[in-house]
Amino acid sequence: MEVDFRTLPIAIQRQIPISLRSYKNVHELENLPIVIQNMIRYYFEKPFTVSYNSSLDVKPVISKYNDFLSIEDISDLITEYLKNYLLISRRTYPFDPLFGCRLKELVHTKDTQLKKTLLTSEIDNLIKVISIETRSIIDVESIQIIPIAETAAVQYEVIISLLINKTKRGKLNLNIE
Repeated sequence: MEVDFRTLPIAIQRQIPISLRSYKNVHELENLPIVIQNMIRYYFEKPFTVSYNSSLDVKPVISKYNDFLSIEDISDLITEYLKNYLLISRRTYPFDPLFGCRLKELVHTKDTQLKKTLLTSEIDNLIKVISIETRSIIDVESIQIIPIAETAAVQYEVIISLLINKTKRGKLNLNIE
């Protein structure tokens, strides 16, 4: 078998002595030293498959590799989509003032029954859209609104528990001012 040194990767070329590389480019594999034969045979016999993990989406959080953090689980994806939408207030985007969620307005509503009705309606509409986009079954198990007393302003912690595809559980914690 003839081997052209120019076609080998640079990492392998550097391990071949200069005397062999400079003599000629094409060599018979059987005439090379045993160590170099084994190294070249291993290179040609190893499989050239590249496998990637499936990524559903990415989070805008820089990972340890200076890259975005990928979302690989459907429950993490759904909770991330839900969190992103719930944190965007209406009238935030100048060219689409109706885009966003009324969560901040609804949490500060005084009438508790009206608050529950409007909040569940808002979250149910959002859940329907996300379930269609992700082709999954999403059920809201519970929505809790817990006031956190601060000095002049009241903050609320909103906890939403989800059941995704009848098996996985997702939990979303939001702090709303």
